[in-house]
Amino acid sequence: MVYLIKFFYNLILFFAVIFFVPVWYFLNAKKGYKVGLLERFVLRTKKLDYQPVWIHCASTGEINTALPIIEYIKSKEKVLLTVFSPRAYNFAVNNLKDIPVMFLPFDFGFLIKRFLKVYNPKLLIIEEAEFWFNFIYHTSKKIPVISINTKLPKKVNSIYYRETLKRFSFFIVRTQEDKQLLKSIVKEDKIAVCGNLKLLSKVNLKQVKLDKKDKKVILAGSTHHPEEEILIKVFKQIKEIYPNTCLIIAPRHIERVNDIIQIIENHNLSYSLRSKTYTLDSDVYIMDTLGELSSLYKYGDVIFVGGTFSKVGGHNIFEPILTGKKVIIGKNYFKIKDLVLQAQKMGAVVVVEDQNQLKNAILDLLKDSKLNVDIEQIKTDIYNCYKKELEKWI
Repeated sequence: MVYLIKFFYNLILFFAVIFFVPVWYFLNAKKGYKVGLLERFVLRTKKLDYQPVWIHCASTGEINTALPIIEYIKSKEKVLLTVFSPRAYNFAVNNLKDIPVMFLPFDFGFLIKRFLKVYNPKLLIIEEAEFWFNFIYHTSKKIPVISINTKLPKKVNSIYYRETLKRFSFFIVRTQEDKQLLKSIVKEDKIAVCGNLKLLSKVNLKQVKLDKKDKKVILAGSTHHPEEEILIKVFKQIKEIYPNTCLIIAPRHIERVNDIIQIIENHNLSYSLRSKTYTLDSDVYIMDTLGELSSLYKYGDVIFVGGTFSKVGGHNIFEPILTGKKVIIGKNYFKIKDLVLQAQKMGAVVVVEDQNQLKNAILDLLKDSKLNVDIEQIKTDIYNCYKKELEKWI
């Protein structure tokens, strides 16, 4: 069975590299990103005078999530970091200057084996959901392979994933639900439940100005169509009860600002733009700037996180939760289900089905939206759990 999987996988990969890579290279080069083709074919290498612990994080988000673990391992061992995305490479090179950073080779067996020979790692730690077959298959033959903050695929019981997952030496997963899914594939003693590393993520908060003018603030972050329309309708009802209330809308894509302005004008409300003023003098305040949302969450009396009424699947709810606030989301949270499960255990998220439930949830949280849990203690417990499990391997 393994040989059949390898044959078809390598065949598909071969054609994907031939047809996909040139387009992918052109698109990234156009944006000014280094693609690292020589590194991905292991034609350019770095000389290390030590045997590293190899850590792989595909994206910038995964690097941020894994930073506490990277720092912990770095305090005990030399580290080699690989990434997949060009943006992640730029981020890692600029922010982790004391760690060698490489692009992960394309997933051909001969490239993975050459990478292992060149760098001779003693252990591989993979963040979240990188289940490339040759990557895991050949590495697991040489050294232990550990998955941290494991994000299981939907088709976890497919032949491909079963054959890949059973080659891991150990899993540190987020939830008991994850453990139950894995138990049908690997032995229970190869699984530990420690919680979601995203709770340990450090948000790079900026010093941002906002004059609330003593208003109650409903802050809607990362919104999509048709969420702005729904929020504005609910806001008008809330304003009848609490006149001194302002709605802040931070669209996921700022190019939609003009569409949002049109909706606001259709409802005869006033608006102002973040780029023009720091004062909440209007009914609706629109975030038309980039990189400030995380820092603005602290000003919200009630927080709604978008992509959850629309069928996007949700966005990071832990950023506002880490400011000590409960969060409201819609029912379409399939992309962040693991985050929602963790937040529900903390009493940190309210899931609403429709516009009426949204209104009631906002009214409730306008009275009190503070969390009644010790977030710092939860973060400490998660960190100590990961540290304890990893100490067995390093």
